[in-house]
Amino acid sequence: MSDTAIRFGIIGAGVAGRYHAQAIAQTPGARLMAVCAGHPERATALADAFNARVEPDVAALLACDDIDAVCICTPSGQHAEQGIAAAKAGKHVLVEKPLAITLADADALIDACRTAGVHLGVALQRRTDPDFCAAREAIAAGALGRPILGVVTIPYLRTQTYYDSAAWRGTWALDGGGALMNQGIHLVDLLIWLMGDEIVEVQAHTATLAHTIEVEDCAGATLRFASGALGTIAATTAAAPGFPHRVEVYGTQGGIQIEGEAIVRWETIHHAPPASLHVTSGSGRQEAGAGAYPTGISAIGHTRILGDFVAAIRECRQPLVSGSEARRALAVVLAIYESAREGKPVRPG
Repeated sequence: MSDTAIRFGIIGAGVAGRYHAQAIAQTPGARLMAVCAGHPERATALADAFNARVEPDVAALLACDDIDAVCICTPSGQHAEQGIAAAKAGKHVLVEKPLAITLADADALIDACRTAGVHLGVALQRRTDPDFCAAREAIAAGALGRPILGVVTIPYLRTQTYYDSAAWRGTWALDGGGALMNQGIHLVDLLIWLMGDEIVEVQAHTATLAHTIEVEDCAGATLRFASGALGTIAATTAAAPGFPHRVEVYGTQGGIQIEGEAIVRWETIHHAPPASLHVTSGSGRQEAGAGAYPTGISAIGHTRILGDFVAAIRECRQPLVSGSEARRALAVVLAIYESAREGKPVRPG
């Protein structure tokens, strides 16, 4: 593809839509052309803020000849249908997490993009953090020895007002789940990526303990990896006032602890931290960030994922987080839900 700008449309004008608009504005070689949303007034506000136009609906936006790629920032249950429509219209697709809310829909979206010859990327943006990338490379090179335990803790707060703010929130049909599917999938993905291993079995419990919603606001799961390593995931959106999440990987020669968006400890028997990896000095308290409110994350992750997506289109390569990569975390979350329903261990699909 030539060096002309990759022209984007955004479907959805909520919190995620604004993050994507900011990312496009900050990415050389990207330009926002149009926005559409179920709430026209939100589409107008977002388009006006970023010098774009409003299209009346998804079909109209996808019919535009001056749009090369779309960012799908709608409720999770709409991602697959809209992504498939975009692929059939010949548009590259960057979808906000999760990729879809069922594996059948995820596979249909992946297949549609492959058939159409368009790129599919997913906004699991923590994979773009330079420190996390350096940590992953070091773990893969054996800096922690053989990984034996992976831990994810997500003590978030989302108020009832948050769930009541939009009819889709907290529903199975459009949110696809609660603390794990909406908030926790980022950290499930990060754990799988850092461990460099597949989760082959989960055993779980879920509950709705503090909100009036269909989905879970509390979940706990034990994990077994293909290598024999074990793990745990604990997630809630009822931990007032909200705390930073933690992701930890321990091996036979050391461990890493991530709190919020910072690596707070890297300690091994034989290996110093990689020179490119920054460890927060001391035991400084991390801000709750996303643990306390949905907009409690920097836009830099979305800007990096958008920049990589633009580069992937130009270089005819897979994006950093492809559809098949994003499917792995989705499969684990869905297996946790199945295990909680059935009361037995489940192998992710």
